[in-house]
Formats: sequence, C-alpha cells, structure tokens
Amino acid sequence: MKKLHLLTVVLLIGSLISPIIGQAEGSMAYSAKANIPENQINKTLTYFDLKMEPGQEQEITLTVSNSSDKETTIILSPNIATTNQNGVIDYSQNKVKLDSTLKIPLSSIISKKQEVTLAPNETKQVPFTLKMPDKPFEGHLLGGFYVTKKEEADASKEAEKNVQIKNSYSYVIGIQLREALTEVKPQLKMNQIKPTLLNYRTAVTVNLQNTKATLIKEFDVHAKIRKKGNATVLHEITKTDMSMAPNSNFDFPINWNNQSLEPGTYTLEMTAKSGDNQWEFEEEFKISANESKTLNKDAVELEKSTPNWLMISLLAIGVITIMTSGIIYLIYKHKKKKEAERQARIRKQKKRKKAQAKKKKQQSENVNEH
Repeated sequence: MKKLHLLTVVLLIGSLISPIIGQAEGSMAYSAKANIPENQINKTLTYFDLKMEPGQEQEITLTVSNSSDKETTIILSPNIATTNQNGVIDYSQNKVKLDSTLKIPLSSIISKKQEVTLAPNETKQVPFTLKMPDKPFEGHLLGGFYVTKKEEADASKEAEKNVQIKNSYSYVIGIQLREALTEVKPQLKMNQIKPTLLNYRTAVTVNLQNTKATLIKEFDVHAKIRKKGNATVLHEITKTDMSMAPNSNFDFPINWNNQSLEPGTYTLEMTAKSGDNQWEFEEEFKISANESKTLNKDAVELEKSTPNWLMISLLAIGVITIMTSGIIYLIYKHKKKKEAERQARIRKQKKRKKAQAKKKKQQSENVNEH
C-alpha cells in the first residue's frame, strides 16, 4: 500500500506572505495576528515588514486568542521561508536543510518557538526578540510565524505514522526584514538534473536555486527534453505564476507521462522569466541503466510500450530484401566466375590445339625437305 501523505490546510491568501488573521469557520476556535511596530515599512500590511539596522535588537509581539470554551495550547514557530516543489513559498517547516547561499537564516536571529496555553476566551500577547547581525546585509530576510493548535500538531504526527488523512488548520504570519530599501536583482542557477519518482510516477527533476536575498515573483518556466542529437521533443512543460523565497532552491518537476525512464543521454532546454529578468539553460544529463531499472520497477501505472508493427514489418521487409539481393548477387557472381573459368578453359584448349597443329605442320614440312 502506497503511503498517503498528511493533508494540511494552510490558510494563506492574498500576497506571497500576507497572512489570514481572522478565525476559520467551524473548526478553528483560535486566531493570531501581528502587532505592527513603528519601524514597519508598509503599515497597510498585516504581516511584519520591518526596516532594521545592523546590530539592532527589537521585541515584536503576536496576539493570540482562544474563542472556544476549552483550554487551548497554541504553538508559534518562527520558520525560514523555503520554496516547495510547486513553486510556492512555504513557511511551515521548522527543521529544514538550509540553502547553501543562505548566510543569515531568520531562525538564527529570532528567539525560539513558543507554546502558549490560553484559558477559554483568553487573549495573550506573545513576544519574540530579534537581534540583527552586526555586519550589514543587502536584500530580504524572509520567514513566517507558523501558528497551530498543539492537539492538531500532535494529531498530524500520529496520522502520518498511521497512514491516515487528517485535516490540520494553521495560520502563517509573515516576517520580512530589510536594512535598505534598494532592490536586489534576482539570480537563478540550475543545479542537478535527475530521474526520480513523484508519487510513484516517473519524472525528471531540475534543481533551481535563487542565489540572491530577494524574492522571485511571477516566475514562469518552460522546459523541453530531447534525446541527445534528436530534434524530437519527448517531454515538455510550462508552469506560470510561481515564486521563490530568497536564497532557496527547489526541484522543478517534469512529468514523464507514465512512460518508462529509458537509459541514455538527454538534452534539457529551459527558459525562466520573472518580470524583466530572463534565464536560459541548456544541459545534458544521463539516465543510467541501473536508475532506469530501479525506478521503472517501483513506478505505478507505467505504460507498457506497444510494438510498432508497421516499423517492425518495414524493417523485416528491408532485411529480407537485403538478404535476397545479397543471395542473388552471390549466385550471379558465382555463375560469372564459373563462366569465366569455362571461357578460360576453352581459350586454353584452342591455344593448345593451335600449337599442336602448328607443330604437325612443321614436322610435315621437314619430312618433305628430306
């Protein structure tokens, strides 16, 4: 039985990091909101967008409320911003492998996650401390407070262990820190290309990396894959309106349409755009025989290749024609050789008879002379 992943409903609507601060209908009897400080750059936003100074220390607060008639424990976790496989900025991961270009993760300059217990209908302010690095930096530090009910978080972990589907509701309150308002130009890098299985279906992924401390917004990607040296496009995909967090990477998926991952060398062509920025890549990659065998074995709904009977028939006719022509040519060559040998024997016999006749004539003339 293939494992079913936990279904998490993250209430994140509006801009890339704009949170929902209202109460969800029915199942969500708690709420959270950001308390906007004086150094907020855009005071119309409901998430933190702060202008900071090198070495600055500041306390920021969130207001959490319990509107139910039961005691509730809320977990508030300040997480870094990552980019998931769908090209969406994600704030839900507390423990994540940092991108190689991320020098100042938000988690390193803010106090740790907190658990807050609220009595029925109680509201509390929860403080977090920011401590900026002494060395100035350019661009954005981006993250988010991932706010969830403790019972739901624990149930989510248990559901994953038991291979169940469980709804979990949460808030995300974004936090963006800048020391200068100058925009940093994004830079996109293409890393490893590899065959893989996504939900047990064949695919190839391309690791894309945003190496700068800036958002990549309205991000469009068009990719094509061919066999090396062949003009036929085997697989093609276009995805639009994606985004990438600063200093993050993700594996861009190219669906293999339930076809086998055949071993060989392939060529990837990719064009990516974000506003006035455009990047073009062309790279070769290989699928080894071992990768092909292992991945195809574990894949589900893999299409079985149907024999191309027309091609097979044409090939068979071609082979038979070549063999027949070869046999006819060999027979012709053999007959020609035999005929040449026969003609040579005839010429030899004529020559011998002519020589014998000449000899007899000479002997006859010698007798007459005597």
